[in-house]
Amino acid sequence: MSADFQKKKLGYFFRILDLNSNGSLQMDDFTEMVEKVRITLDYEPGSKEHKRITDKAVKLFNSLVEDIKPFSFNQITEEEWVSFFMETVIVSEDTLDDYKELIFNFMFDFFDQNRDGFISKKEYEDFYDIFGIDRSYCDKAFSLLDKTQSSRLSRYDLMNAVEEFFTSNDPTLSGNWTFGNWDSEPHAEL
Repeated sequence: MSADFQKKKLGYFFRILDLNSNGSLQMDDFTEMVEKVRITLDYEPGSKEHKRITDKAVKLFNSLVEDIKPFSFNQITEEEWVSFFMETVIVSEDTLDDYKELIFNFMFDFFDQNRDGFISKKEYEDFYDIFGIDRSYCDKAFSLLDKTQSSRLSRYDLMNAVEEFFTSNDPTLSGNWTFGNWDSEPHAEL
């Protein structure tokens, strides 16, 4: 497969994060994300948990802005996002490791609600709901990623899946399903 496959997946992931679907990533997308997590996980406004997820979202957004250096102040376009990942992240093992860790920790820490080091099926479903990912793909994705059939995803399972998603040119690999069907549009039901 060609770089077009990776570009398609990167664009899809960008549109997952673009919660208001305005074509750019802005702090508003990340604050909306935090609010959806807070409500879904029933965190009190201003609580320790709420502050923790807010700090993670702000850190991710600021890292993206700092590294991508978007043309418009604090607004990352899909083209800038895809170019950055294709030209900088995927080609540099160190940068890839940094972003894999940043995105992975962002996701995992958001959704490991009981802090047991695993993502349960329910926690994974919450992830799909919060990001507006078509829930009809959740069962397939979870079963593909749960290679040990333990009904939970370990940090190792998800780290490998995130790496496959960002680097694989092979559409048959299970990691490509981490965020649902990359060949569809997220937020279609919103």
